[in-house]
Amino acid sequence: RLAPRIEQLAHDLIDGFEAQGRVELIEAFATPIPVIVIAELLGVPTAMTPQLLDWSHKMVAMYQFGRTREAEDLAVKATNEFVAYLKAYIALRRKRPQDDLMSHLIAAESEGQTLTEKELISTCILVLNAGHEATVHALGNGVKAILEEGIDAHSLFSDVASGERLVEELLRFDAPLHLFTRYVLEDLEWQGLRFKKGEEIGLMLGAANRDPARFVDPDRLDPSREPNPQQSFGGGIHFCIGAPLARLEMRVALKVLFERVPTLRLARKPVYRDVYHFHGLER
Repeated sequence: RLAPRIEQLAHDLIDGFEAQGRVELIEAFATPIPVIVIAELLGVPTAMTPQLLDWSHKMVAMYQFGRTREAEDLAVKATNEFVAYLKAYIALRRKRPQDDLMSHLIAAESEGQTLTEKELISTCILVLNAGHEATVHALGNGVKAILEEGIDAHSLFSDVASGERLVEELLRFDAPLHLFTRYVLEDLEWQGLRFKKGEEIGLMLGAANRDPARFVDPDRLDPSREPNPQQSFGGGIHFCIGAPLARLEMRVALKVLFERVPTLRLARKPVYRDVYHFHGLER
């Protein structure tokens, strides 16, 4: 159901920058799409997206390397403001429910299921924070890979099946998250390494995606690669809950982009952001 809206949004954004000749694609295309889609999915006014983005960035800064006391204070302030906003908005949705995720979560709570108001608020915050930034980087990294590798994206995205294969390969080739940490749940020994319950380990998703034992010619972008067991969404009980939406946003938005701007070119070498733990472009 979201595909037509994502397509229209991509067209609207391109209408806004096509005549300029030169545009910063991360800011003008990759960032607005997932933020607006998530806001509309939740049922939050799209006029709030700049504020939602500001809150999200300040909160996510807590998880980045080298955080400062100032960053911590800003994160707490942003959290308190975000929670207060959602409390008021949830009260409004209780009175006037709509066909959106927030209304459905409220209905689940009122039917005696598991969500308290605190859980409802934290779920909405999680959906926004986790639902936009990785997709921003996936879109940016994908465009970079397509242009640098000389892939004919226009023809590949014209067919749904080949477009889906290309999205999987873009996610494998340059994942928006190269590392995720997890905790050891029980003592074990694996390939001569001993792990104790409670220890923290780093899962190198970027390395798994380039494993020569799993992928033929792993350093090559192969749009026809199949099967493609890429690990960019993680796995097991922590598999990314937003994976279907991220895949849809990438396939639809990139299809429109390369249809509308077939002469798209890199103005200069793309610059990666110097942040932990996302892996994506600054510009």
